[in-house]
Amino acid sequence: MHTALKDAFTTWCRESLFTPDMIQAAAILNKAADAHLTWLYQDLDLAAMLDNFMDAGELARSLRFESSADIALEAMLLRLADRCTFIEKMETEKSIAFRNRESPHDTGEQLHYLHKEMETLGEPYLAGLEFLDFGAGQFVRSLRDEPDFMDRVLTGKVKEYADTWHRATNTDPLQDVHGIMGARAVDDVFAGGVILEVGGGTGNGIRNILDYLNEQDHLDRLERFIFTDISMPFILSTRHEIRQRYPHVVTDWRHLDINKPFGIQKISPGSVDLVYGVNAAHIARHTVKFIEECKRVLKPGGAIVFSERVRMKDREMAPREIALNLSRYHRTAAIRDPEFRPMHAYLSVSNWLRAFELTGIDEVDIWPDIANLAESFPDQYAAIIVAKV
Repeated sequence: MHTALKDAFTTWCRESLFTPDMIQAAAILNKAADAHLTWLYQDLDLAAMLDNFMDAGELARSLRFESSADIALEAMLLRLADRCTFIEKMETEKSIAFRNRESPHDTGEQLHYLHKEMETLGEPYLAGLEFLDFGAGQFVRSLRDEPDFMDRVLTGKVKEYADTWHRATNTDPLQDVHGIMGARAVDDVFAGGVILEVGGGTGNGIRNILDYLNEQDHLDRLERFIFTDISMPFILSTRHEIRQRYPHVVTDWRHLDINKPFGIQKISPGSVDLVYGVNAAHIARHTVKFIEECKRVLKPGGAIVFSERVRMKDREMAPREIALNLSRYHRTAAIRDPEFRPMHAYLSVSNWLRAFELTGIDEVDIWPDIANLAESFPDQYAAIIVAKV
């Protein structure tokens, strides 16, 4: 599918988009994630609690965390067991148990130096580290004391942390790159008509698409842009920003729950030319049913473009999940499936391909060629799922 476009996209990523600073920043972020998780492991005194093998559910109950907290703890301990030596795991068909092996080293000084190192890359990159700091600092509050706290933060309902979330989704170059990549892919496959964006959030998707189409002198292709989200604060704030920047672009602003049929939410079958999402599709409760809804509202020959953080290993926790896993919705919305979702939230490349296959869409590909870029960017985490119906 679109071999020449994919090759050109891969070359663009390697030569223009994935800069040395971005590659270095991704490596720093991974180190910071491990350091934060190690600090949490010490702060919660998990070494003492894991004197013998224990699964995440038992651990959550011992910590008096809320019922779904085992999902966050399991992800945390899996990452530590795979990347550190002080903890080991034992897997059976039914569960994964963990046991402490040795005392972890103190990571406070390491985090200080990682912040200094990231600072040399420029202030915007610090937004990624700030989000990890925020998650580590709110860990117990979110999993024990105030279980709905992070859900309210991530839907714009806690004004105190509105800027934290906006910076984490727009300012941070490691996150903004999803919107930039998605915009380029949309321009490649979108001949014209109506775009429906799902889970538009704080505007990373629409902002980058309009900027890119404008730079390429392709805005005239866009008949109408339908921006949707489940959060009214995000819809209103993004609408204000976009109307100021692009007053002549025809836009609609709608509430849409991606876990409900689009038709009953006034998105008619065969009414749009492209369905788009930036880090939104992975949160759908029923992945295959959600893709089928996207397929249903497309006109013949329409396209789906999802810009997604992908798991390079099926169950490897992403750094920013230190904060995201504190959201009850993020932990529990997506139903696991052995065929295409062995873990909550993010999917791997093979997971995405299988999910689309189950919808009957056979013209689907992943951009860029991740294997081709592995040597130059070993920590690459962003990909575009491109499908034609």
